Amino acid sequence: MTKNILTIAGSDTLAGGGLQADLKTFEDFDTFGLTVITCITVLLKNEFNIYDVEPDLVAKQLNTIQNNVVLDTIKIGLIHNLETMTLIKKFLQESQVPIVLDPVLAFKETDEIHNNQYREKLINELFPLATIVTPNLKEAELLSQQSISNLAEMQQAAQKIYSFGPQSVIIKGGERLAGELACDLFFDGTQCQVLQKTKINKKTVNGAGCTFASAIAANLALDQSLLDAVLNSKDFVYQAIKRGVTLKNGAGNVWRGLSLEDI
Repeated sequence: MTKNILTIAGSDTLAGGGLQADLKTFEDFDTFGLTVITCITVLLKNEFNIYDVEPDLVAKQLNTIQNNVVLDTIKIGLIHNLETMTLIKKFLQESQVPIVLDPVLAFKETDEIHNNQYREKLINELFPLATIVTPNLKEAELLSQQSISNLAEMQQAAQKIYSFGPQSVIIKGGERLAGELACDLFFDGTQCQVLQKTKINKKTVNGAGCTFASAIAANLALDQSLLDAVLNSKDFVYQAIKRGVTLKNGAGNVWRGLSLEDI
């Protein structure tokens, strides 16, 4: 039977990240994706803007899902609106499936998109409901309120984020740490594991974080263990970056479009 995965996320007009990335990734894993749209992001002349969907409309989307679909996993991306976050919390409290929370606090286009009130509400209301949270390095710094320049500091940050209540944490180090390896760090309160891949000299990385989180959601829906889901998702994203699509500005999107045999 086909697995159903819900993404609660923003729409990325350039389709590298956001709900577009989630849906494409779900399909690559032969699962069926559904959406609740929280906001729409646009990039005009290097100015990045976010337009919220009204909370009442978000609530109607959540009710539509709740009344019509049996879910296997939920993935959460950009929320942006505080009232919407409260609606999502109530929805998650009534769910009994794995929850992958990608705590979007920073984009490549900007260092930070939310104030401290948003950060605190996200931590207090959604982190305790998450099976795994997947911050990038900048977001991990904002969440843990410390700088991260090496693996030891990454582990300290993961432990701090874990103390906020999720079952596990994976910090996406990407290429920001010095050295030839792109390092992520997984922590579940017991085991701490570093995931390493040789850095790829490509700019087609837009959507890598969204794709990673949605691949984890798909693998969990397919009954993989949490760590296996993370490991397999890192391999998936690595190939998606290698096969990325270049945009006019020289940057580019990850390209999913992979069969699982390609990983």
